[in-house]
Amino acid sequence: MRLVYDSEDLIGYWRARDRLRLQIVAWARRRGEFVEPSLVAAALDHKHSVDGRLGHWTRAHIADALAVWFPRTVALLEEDRPAVPAALHAVIGFLAEQDWLDSRSDPPEELHAQIEDSTPALHDACADERNLDLGTFWAVQMLRHRVPTADPVAVSRFLAQVDAGEIEIDRAALEEITRRQAEPPEPEPTAFPPVVLPSAAALLAAADASPALARLRAFTRWVRAGRPLRNGRLLLEDARAVAELLDVDHFSRTRARSAEDLPEVSLIMDWALQSRLVRVVKGRLVPVKSAAPLLSRPIELWQRLFSAVGGLGEHFGGTNVFGAPSLFGMPLGDALQLLLGLLYSAGGDPVPVERFHRLVRDTVNEEMGCVVDDLAGDVEQRLWRRDVTALLDALELLGAVELGESPDGIEEHEALVALAGRDDPDPTLVSLTPIGIWAVREMLIEQGEIAPLAGELADEDIEYVIVKSAPLRAEVADAELSAWVAARPRRQAASEIMRLLQRLEDGPHRELALRALAKTGDSAPPPQRRAPSSSGPRVDCHVRARRG
Repeated sequence: MRLVYDSEDLIGYWRARDRLRLQIVAWARRRGEFVEPSLVAAALDHKHSVDGRLGHWTRAHIADALAVWFPRTVALLEEDRPAVPAALHAVIGFLAEQDWLDSRSDPPEELHAQIEDSTPALHDACADERNLDLGTFWAVQMLRHRVPTADPVAVSRFLAQVDAGEIEIDRAALEEITRRQAEPPEPEPTAFPPVVLPSAAALLAAADASPALARLRAFTRWVRAGRPLRNGRLLLEDARAVAELLDVDHFSRTRARSAEDLPEVSLIMDWALQSRLVRVVKGRLVPVKSAAPLLSRPIELWQRLFSAVGGLGEHFGGTNVFGAPSLFGMPLGDALQLLLGLLYSAGGDPVPVERFHRLVRDTVNEEMGCVVDDLAGDVEQRLWRRDVTALLDALELLGAVELGESPDGIEEHEALVALAGRDDPDPTLVSLTPIGIWAVREMLIEQGEIAPLAGELADEDIEYVIVKSAPLRAEVADAELSAWVAARPRRQAASEIMRLLQRLEDGPHRELALRALAKTGDSAPPPQRRAPSSSGPRVDCHVRARRG
């Protein structure tokens, strides 16, 4: 039986909770004990809300459940409160007897002791109604006055009596609860998946192989002591010389009437300026002396060029008919951050560029507070897409992304049409290269984001590692499993995996567990153990403790 669930897998968790609840109640009944099923479910809800790990319990979890979770979220009258520690004792006792407490849990005897130690805190917290949340507060009032909560007429009558002052409630507590719940919640940090970084040798090879790096390096050296500018642009003869040197702008060299007619040369010059490799001094383009050492340091030079891409928005298309640099005024540099985050979350898998366009439109709509993306005219949409195409081409030239095209199948095309909301969707697929993944991770860390590496879960319980690894790319999941096995003696690793395999039912998770087991040198899985039966005489009981 699976005991670890991500917050997104609510249906899977609910099924597991109901199954566990029946098993725990039946286990307690066989021992001659009665536990309230709704309180068992509430205890499991607490663990799911904390970390999704139903088999991971520490003394801190017990203390938080009794002092905070139950008082705040479960409607309890005074006579119902003793049933809460009894339910927690049953949860811990059942998990311990089944050997389902994970390897990082505190010993069962310590958990049972913590239940006893924290029970007074439960009573104290329940006695002060300011500790409840708003739904629990009203549920307690209705329980206290025996209002049938399933009867909307009775509930409406009760609330009217409260408003009229005919029924007394703790209005100071209600005011405090309302004020507290009106406070905006803390923003959830972005959950980026772990990645595998290329080696230093691979980074060096990728940087050296970058066409953009070669062109920027050659352009900077070509500037030498300085080149004259006219209206901020190279002279035509100099621009043609650069085009010849860098082997670019093949179709524009002979027809160009000014440097602006050589777009690839213009991009290289703007990129060099944005990267602080060159600068303008008294109408001349000159090299930045402090940047000279970078020309012989490929990785550092590549990273500087990557960081400068976001500042090239004005080069990618200038202004559109609305005078804004991009769709509804979102700077292309901001859009680039959205693109890189989307690609990094994909872990190197190809992403349709239409997903990026949809993300930008959704972001604009959210910022404006209404649906505005449909107001963009066809001209503005085409300018926006032109600018994005140029941005992607620059990233590909740098070697940060790879571009491809989606398959030509009818189903794939229909999916793109639905995603784009237009009949002519862009078929381009985008993925980060290994050096691109490295660069985006460096950027995220600099911004204070959490960007884990494969192997950082090595000290965790094996089931947690497997559940977190299941949606990852094969090489990332393999790195996670290898790091976990390497972090402990092989015999201990094999024992923990075999213990998990006895109850694991999910096919993909069993496959990952067997892959981890093979890394220990032991490939013989144990027979799968049947889950404990929840059968037994049915006992109907009146549930007095209810979820808020």
